[in-house]
Amino acid sequence: MFPNVTLRQMEYFVAVADNETVAAAADQLFLTPSALSLALGTLEKAVGAKLLVRQRAKGTYLTATGKELVVHARQILAATENFESAVEMIRGELVGPLRVGCFETLSPWVIPPILEFFSRSHPRVSVEVLEASSEEIQDRLERGQLDAAFMFQLQVPPGLESVGVAEFRPQVMLSPAHPLAVHENLSLEQLEGEDAILLNLTSALNLVNSIMMSAGFTPNVRWKVRNVDTLRSLVAHGFGYNIVLGRPGRSDTHDGRPLTFRHISNELPENSLQLVLPRGASRNARIEVLEEFALSEFPKLSTRSTVRKED
Repeated sequence: MFPNVTLRQMEYFVAVADNETVAAAADQLFLTPSALSLALGTLEKAVGAKLLVRQRAKGTYLTATGKELVVHARQILAATENFESAVEMIRGELVGPLRVGCFETLSPWVIPPILEFFSRSHPRVSVEVLEASSEEIQDRLERGQLDAAFMFQLQVPPGLESVGVAEFRPQVMLSPAHPLAVHENLSLEQLEGEDAILLNLTSALNLVNSIMMSAGFTPNVRWKVRNVDTLRSLVAHGFGYNIVLGRPGRSDTHDGRPLTFRHISNELPENSLQLVLPRGASRNARIEVLEEFALSEFPKLSTRSTVRKED
């Protein structure tokens, strides 16, 4: 390391890279923008290169050198954190932040048990939660802004380390009054031409479209909605079906209308719940404990089962 470069300067550098403006990074670090700018200037002098370009109207962006060095800065800060974490484990306690992302439709199943576990077993761990689209979570993982994330297997980008913690088999959600509800199992071909109601999230839409296209057609989408409870209510009112990618949830809606779920008889690609880590991340004790908990707790969420053939 350069003799005049400090961990604090690297922390400031990474904060600006993450926030993309000096003002936002200063707020996060409880500094004045002028003090942060001075520290960044000192860092640039120490390494002998321009790391950041600041434009008044467009914020702050990294130079080519800055993009290369911010990766190393993240690794050094993570290694320092891991050292501190190891000391904590030797002392018999777990302390520090744990930044967890979760695809937003999975969060009701994943986040509450995690928060309950850490508040009970490791109260000095500060769990920060991000519920977001798969695209935002992927971006945050690539930037090193998350320590771990929970996503569907089909949403995990190549090159990221992940481990499956639950197995999901897509199912069809229907009103019990829907004509197709008389069948115990449904083929995708039976859904062709039927009205579909889909969740208006890019990754969810892509997954459903890929499932339907495997049967040779695209869904006849009547509505796309952002809110999961609205989607469930529309299905319960008989306006169409939905493909449930994860755990189905309760069998009624907020207004008390019933829902029913049918297995899909077609062979479909696996779509497990994955615990995902950033590229090149080193595992600290908090992440190890999170993985152990997920592997012990979340298999109960699995919906994969054998589909019985109808007579």
